[in-house]
Amino acid sequence: MNFSPALQQAIEQIALSQGISSEQFIVQTLVEKINSLKHRSLTVSTSQTGLREQDGILVFDTEALDHIDFNALIAKSREERALEQSGL
Repeated sequence: MNFSPALQQAIEQIALSQGISSEQFIVQTLVEKINSLKHRSLTVSTSQTGLREQDGILVFDTEALDHIDFNALIAKSREERALEQSGL
């Protein structure tokens, strides 16, 4: 690939700091970006609480918030994300 000299230098410096080749760094970076975009396109929802993920942001579709256990919702969301990531 033809990168600008500044970008090539940044890639080389980061790769060197991580103890990998420039090519490995580029591949890892592309894989991370692709996975990130895949997760953004997914909508994780829990119908009872109105909690869903949209573009990497937790969204609450609900009228009143005083009855919601936010800690439980966050824990559930983390569990679902861990399950999704382990299936990749």
